[in-house]
Amino acid sequence: MDSIDYEILKYLKKNGRMTHEKIAQAVNLSRPAVRNRVIAMEDAGVIEGYSTRINYDVLGFNIQVLVYVKVMSISYEEVMKQIHARVPDRLIIEDQFRLSGEWCILLRVMCHYQEDITLFVDRVIQIENVVATNTVLIFKS
Repeated sequence: MDSIDYEILKYLKKNGRMTHEKIAQAVNLSRPAVRNRVIAMEDAGVIEGYSTRINYDVLGFNIQVLVYVKVMSISYEEVMKQIHARVPDRLIIEDQFRLSGEWCILLRVMCHYQEDITLFVDRVIQIENVVATNTVLIFKS
């Protein structure tokens, strides 16, 4: 990996559909050279795939919160399985993280209505070995 590879990654992160031709112009390389570098990064596992960014505001998911979950004596996988089983229809868990420190799990959650968050947190706190939750409203991401 050199500085040009990192530049290519920067452009792909911003727009995964950017053509090799446009990237080549931006980094002053030929299109085949960019293509070869991208393939090499894919083969090396640096680039794992490409995804679509969704504007959830357009879909009405305009409330975003962080939900911290504290758990005692249960596996992370089991807790996440139980949490996902309790997700209301109008709520999406966009990201989930296993943490060190006071809180064990952090969820970034989006929904249409505040009531959906209340229902979700009420369901999560009922999971055996979940001892606490803390919910923080995101003003802007």
